[in-house]
Amino acid sequence: MVARDGGFKLSYNAAILPGDSLVSIDATGTAEAALRDLIGGARTLKESGDHVIILEARQAKDVFEITGALRDRNTGRPIAQASIREVNERYAGITAADGSYRMRVSGRRERTPLLIARVAYHDTVVFVGRDGHVGTVTLRPRDHLERLEPCHSALCASVDDLGVTRLLVPSSVQQQANNLAQEKRFIQLSLVPTVGTSGKLSGATTSRISLNIVAGYVGGVNGFEAGGAVNMVRRDVRGVQMAGAANLVGGHTKGLQLAGAINHTMRSLNGAQIGGLGNVVWDTLSGMQLAGALNVVKGGMQGTQISGLANLTTRSCDGTQVSGGINAALGDVRKAQISGLANYGRNVSSTQFSFGTNVALGDVGGGQVGFLANYARTVSGGQVGFGINACIGEVRGGQVGSLNVARKCVGGQVGLVNLSDTISGNSVGLLSIALRGYHRVDLHVTEVLPLTIAARTGTPRFYNLFTYSPAVDSSGRWGFGYGSGTEVGYRGRHRGNIEWFAEHVNEQVEWIDAINIVGRISLTYGYVIKRRLIISAGPSFNVLFTDWRDAETGAYRSGIAPYTLFEEAQDALLLKGWVGGRLAVGVYF
Repeated sequence: MVARDGGFKLSYNAAILPGDSLVSIDATGTAEAALRDLIGGARTLKESGDHVIILEARQAKDVFEITGALRDRNTGRPIAQASIREVNERYAGITAADGSYRMRVSGRRERTPLLIARVAYHDTVVFVGRDGHVGTVTLRPRDHLERLEPCHSALCASVDDLGVTRLLVPSSVQQQANNLAQEKRFIQLSLVPTVGTSGKLSGATTSRISLNIVAGYVGGVNGFEAGGAVNMVRRDVRGVQMAGAANLVGGHTKGLQLAGAINHTMRSLNGAQIGGLGNVVWDTLSGMQLAGALNVVKGGMQGTQISGLANLTTRSCDGTQVSGGINAALGDVRKAQISGLANYGRNVSSTQFSFGTNVALGDVGGGQVGFLANYARTVSGGQVGFGINACIGEVRGGQVGSLNVARKCVGGQVGLVNLSDTISGNSVGLLSIALRGYHRVDLHVTEVLPLTIAARTGTPRFYNLFTYSPAVDSSGRWGFGYGSGTEVGYRGRHRGNIEWFAEHVNEQVEWIDAINIVGRISLTYGYVIKRRLIISAGPSFNVLFTDWRDAETGAYRSGIAPYTLFEEAQDALLLKGWVGGRLAVGVYF
């Protein structure tokens, strides 16, 4: 009646209780108090799973051997890998393929209580006399297992599935841990997983203190664990773990893991991992990972990852990643990524900084600073680097790099090559092309070359100028040039242009293998006749730089300058200056 009201199974040897007494009880306290009122304080109560077992007092007797067999109650088939354990003692065995077992027991009680357990079956308790013969015991299968579906998630794995555990812990010891309910102990001492105070039952115990000289295998830790090489915990750890090589936890960790090589938690971690080589969390991380090489979080991360080589989060990162090598978050990054080589994220709310490459497949709320390359869909804070900046969407803070590419750039571009669809601001570089930017082609007439084709591209405030002068007169004079300029008053009909550029002039049909360059600064006024047609004119200040000479006489051969405002010779280079002008007609497009 007490067992029924308390929701547990009561097991005991009837011989240790008086059978000729009538009792009545009216209890409102705990089930333990009710049982004590019935059996007194001389007997021991032992809890195991959903069983409460009444034991007689221990006596100093000799160890002896027992034998028996185990079968399925429904089918009659033998049950292999079932646990046979002497209650409240270290002695345990496991059934063979034919369901038989042979093991030693302590002999401290006249009738020895045995807990028989197997995954997928209801466990039971039997008592064996000193003759050692248990006989055949049947177990009833758990009906609800027929409705369970197989689990394909990595989170269904346990520490027993790791290679290190398979190597160091015998399968029979692992099976004991699977079959038996967890037992709490204050301290466990181990030399190796099978040699210690808990023996082959170490995987079925949860200890407050676990000390392992070489390696240890325990069900759980609720306090402190230290190991010379490897700590293996099947379930949860609450507290501190220290290992010379590795900490391996099959459940959740709340606290600190410190290892010379690897910390590995197969569920969530709330605290910190410090590993000489790496740290791994299969579920979520709330805290910090510090590793000499690699940090991995397979779920979400809330905290900080710091590593020498790489940080990886397979989902979102609500914290910060700092690495000497690579940071990668397959989901969103709420804070920042700082790396020596590369950063990768889907959406980044703050900033990516790298001495190598930054990649965000989605939006960057802050900025990207990458010395080699930056890539994002949209960037609110700009992209800065010495290499390539690429944004397939909109950049609001501008781009600074060698090659800048954006669909829409609000803050301007500064680089060697700037490419965009739409730009608001300046585009400063050797080549700037915006499909919806500034485009103009003019035909020039100057005192140097009778016809020059000039193409402008970029933005009105800063554009690149490319010129080509074909040979149209009898001298065969031709040339080409490059420069930059800015347009003032570009919103009305009146336009002003300031340009600075240089032209290499060949004063014959053949290429002149010498310096023969005219540098110009020009001021022009233009009037827009129609929407796309403009006529302009204005003065220019010109300087000729030439070392083209006659091979026999050494005289300078250039005849470009119509007159000389000033002339100066510096070593082999001759400089001539004059004021000229130009007249042009052009079109916008």
